[in-house]
Amino acid sequence: METMNNYNGIILIVDLESKECETEDLSEELLEKALGGAAVNMELYEQYKDRDPLILGSGFFTATFMPFACAGVITGKSPVTGTVAHVPFGWQTGVELKLTGFDFVVILGKSDNPVRLWLHDGLSDIDDSSDIWGRDTWESTDKIREAYGDEMIQTFLIGKAGENRVLSAQVSENYWGSRDKAGLGAVFGEKNIKAIAMRGLGALEVAEGFFQKCVELKNEIINGTIKGKAGLKDIAADLGMDSDIIEKLKSMTHRNNASFNCPYPYYTFLKYREAPDAMAMDGEPEPGCLVSDLSGFASLQSAGLDGPRAMEKCCRLGLDPTSAGMILKKQGASNLEALDKLAETGHDKAEAATCWDIENNNEKEISQTAGAFSAAVPPKGIFANQEESAQWWIHRQALSYVLGLDPIIMLMVPEMTDEKIVEFVQVSAEWDEFSLDDLKRITAELIEKSK
Repeated sequence: METMNNYNGIILIVDLESKECETEDLSEELLEKALGGAAVNMELYEQYKDRDPLILGSGFFTATFMPFACAGVITGKSPVTGTVAHVPFGWQTGVELKLTGFDFVVILGKSDNPVRLWLHDGLSDIDDSSDIWGRDTWESTDKIREAYGDEMIQTFLIGKAGENRVLSAQVSENYWGSRDKAGLGAVFGEKNIKAIAMRGLGALEVAEGFFQKCVELKNEIINGTIKGKAGLKDIAADLGMDSDIIEKLKSMTHRNNASFNCPYPYYTFLKYREAPDAMAMDGEPEPGCLVSDLSGFASLQSAGLDGPRAMEKCCRLGLDPTSAGMILKKQGASNLEALDKLAETGHDKAEAATCWDIENNNEKEISQTAGAFSAAVPPKGIFANQEESAQWWIHRQALSYVLGLDPIIMLMVPEMTDEKIVEFVQVSAEWDEFSLDDLKRITAELIEKSK
């Protein structure tokens, strides 16, 4: 097994109480046992569980040429469920984490003052963060980039909801929220972590023949089930969501963006302060909001709020929009000010953070079997005529969380088979002994431990 093609080989241990960081080797034995991502996270979580750990992990393929290998995962104890939760992250943050030089980051204990963790060039610093405590996620991201002098810095951070430790708080990726439906934003607040700032300028080795295989697979995918489709509106239509939601997305879409190396652009920028087709750079300074959380958007719309503006508000406050929309709908509150109040005082019981209103809904079985996986991901296949069982969904999610593959795109592409994954593991890590049985064992163990 040649680990340098997939990992840097370093685990960072951050002690918030002593304000000290140290590293340990990412062993080949651990990778053979758990491969990567959430499966390694769970091994580290169990090792340090007496210190209430938060684990940031990159997947086996994260930051490689593998199509849609953009993802990582945060693992921690959810204050909503009281059990372990895995929150996938993507956009550019998953890749940025690995290229800082750290494959996994274990955060232990609690700081006695607001801090941020700064990861770059294989170095780590715990810096005071009182300068941005109390600021929203947009302001905080700008201040962090200004402080470290780099506009390309990627961040995990919390807004006022996380600082106030409300159960609906989420960890945000830069300005635009995340797939955190587990309240890990409140865990950041409890630990006094305002942000984790990352700048990755590292690189991985590439095995002979791996790049060409990735190009061939990418071409197969873009000419397959996703061909001719783009954005959240096409996903919403395929899922049979409410026509008002689909029309709102269509009428306000300015552009669709994709995560790192992803063949499908489902990050949709909605403009609502100027015409969606406006291209001038001297228009409104903040014309709209980038949306990737379709369940959150639908939840806010269902609560009677203006979905795009309410989504922006949730992003700034660091609120999970799905949970927020469900709470406000029960309260009968349909104004943006109610979101400010929720971020200040919270709610005595967090919602389950699922609101998919689609046919053949597997939500209940999925949440009972593996609720640790994010409910931001639709509970069924998208575009392709794939198997619709909950067990199929859980297996596909486990694969994505271990390998670092985008969990939503995993539901779109039947071209990415288990057999093909095994082949790519063998080639990328020069690991001929890796088998389909190994892959099934690793995902099954992750699913079982995550119940």
